[in-house]
Amino acid sequence: MSYRIFVESSADFTPKMLKSFGLDLIPLKLIRGEQTMTNEEMDPKLFYDLERKGEMMTTCAANISEYTEAFEPHLENGEDIILLGFSSGLSSSVNNAELAAESLREKYPERKIYIIDTKCANNGQGLLADLVSRKRAAGATVDEAKAYAEKMMLKIYHSFTMPSLMYLKKGGRISAAAAVAGTVLGIRPVLYVRDDGKIYISGKVRGRRAAVKALYDAFVKHAVNPKGQDVYIAHADCPEDAEELAQMLKGKVRSVTVDYIGPVFGCHCGPEALSLYFIADCREP
Repeated sequence: MSYRIFVESSADFTPKMLKSFGLDLIPLKLIRGEQTMTNEEMDPKLFYDLERKGEMMTTCAANISEYTEAFEPHLENGEDIILLGFSSGLSSSVNNAELAAESLREKYPERKIYIIDTKCANNGQGLLADLVSRKRAAGATVDEAKAYAEKMMLKIYHSFTMPSLMYLKKGGRISAAAAVAGTVLGIRPVLYVRDDGKIYISGKVRGRRAAVKALYDAFVKHAVNPKGQDVYIAHADCPEDAEELAQMLKGKVRSVTVDYIGPVFGCHCGPEALSLYFIADCREP
């Protein structure tokens, strides 16, 4: 039986990448004043320019009906479903997906619907989708692909840095105390995602270049079989920092993909955030 692999906009894959990997998309919403739009409808550079000018936008999780409407045509067509969902430590989306799946399982008892809380975000979620889609292309069944996703998801290291933690605080992704402790003039926090899918501070460095190097150092310390890896770098409108990090990795990995952190995730990190995702021996610093 054939099956579909879904991700949400939080994976920050371009339409070209989604098509290349054969992935289906659940759009997440961005709210700007009275206007609601999908992550894909807002140009990321414009978004970060607006943030720099002080405009604050919010996000909205995908609701139960949106997952139902996305899944059901494929179930009707005799296909199974895997959702590689946005970490429950950062969003309620995956919980809504499971509620949709519960109802659909009753309606389509012969179909398999797997909702996987990946404990991943941004291109960490995307890297997992990349790996699972390759597994499917190699002939894995839906059960084998599910098992592989669950095996690999806690091996994906999320290393990132940003000038301020106040965007994470405003979005409720870290506590006020952690935000104050991590925000000191000239000091950049370095963060990571634990196995619970939540964001934590791993250290602090002085200045932009030291922050870029801190992400590279995490890769050197934890990467498994680096020469065989396809790693992802995502940035919040700081392409020079992303390119500097990519150059550090050049020749040490199989490939580096560099792109924007999309607006939905950008609401919670702010301009000049930089992130690196790779397969690691563990997810602790």
